[in-house]
Amino acid sequence: MERRNAEGYHDPTAYGGMRMAEQKAEKETVRMVYKNGRMELYIHEFFPCRLAVARKVFPLIRRFAKDEDKEKLKQFLRIKAREHSGKVKAFSEKAQFLTAKSEEWYFYRRKAREEQIIYNQCVKNLKLLEGRKE
Repeated sequence: MERRNAEGYHDPTAYGGMRMAEQKAEKETVRMVYKNGRMELYIHEFFPCRLAVARKVFPLIRRFAKDEDKEKLKQFLRIKAREHSGKVKAFSEKAQFLTAKSEEWYFYRRKAREEQIIYNQCVKNLKLLEGRKE
């Protein structure tokens, strides 16, 4: 894709748009093909998902997705769980060394809680993907 348009003028907007469209074509997906249709979920955008959504989606994934898609999703969720677990630990340690109830302390405690929520979603998503009850 050229940075210039058909008339030869510099056109960064079109160039950026086409680059974004090209990147979207390469996104990792979980594909499910079933009797009445099909569904594709973008792994990086959709997961980890909330428990209410996960309870509906994971039985479909276990039943209709290919094994390599399931494995790809498992690997993604494991990596995300490790990543967010590390962030929880880092934010908690940072808050521990700050003055209690200071503005920074509240900030790092809040960030640790946010990361903990995402970590919990990853763990619950993994359990549901494997067919275990949470």
